[in-house]
Amino acid sequence: MANILVVNADPNLKRLIKLALPGMEHFVRHSATLQTAHVQPLSSKLDLVIARLVAEDDQGPENLVELRQTFPTARLIVTAALHDPAQEGEKFQRVVRELQIEYCLLEPVATDSILHTIQAALALPRRA
Repeated sequence: MANILVVNADPNLKRLIKLALPGMEHFVRHSATLQTAHVQPLSSKLDLVIARLVAEDDQGPENLVELRQTFPTARLIVTAALHDPAQEGEKFQRVVRELQIEYCLLEPVATDSILHTIQAALALPRRA
């Protein structure tokens, strides 16, 4: 059983995560923003954080830095809705690698992709 926090998920991502986790006994919590996620109890006990980044909300790499700093031991999956994936994607992926974020999925995300990504992330050793 894993403790999972989902941050800034739109209804479609919430639905995909719900479809990806049937029958799995995980404790899933939701937070509307990264700022409200800070006050979630047991943030150090989280196994997995799934966070949605939306470029049009003026969120950028600094939010990824804050995400990693807030949850240093959790495995991270970031879904990203970029204005222009061809232009922004390379820079975004570089930042993801530098921060050692385990997985990044560009939207739209398919159900089987999120399922396999969640399973793969949970199979990784916990970060020290």
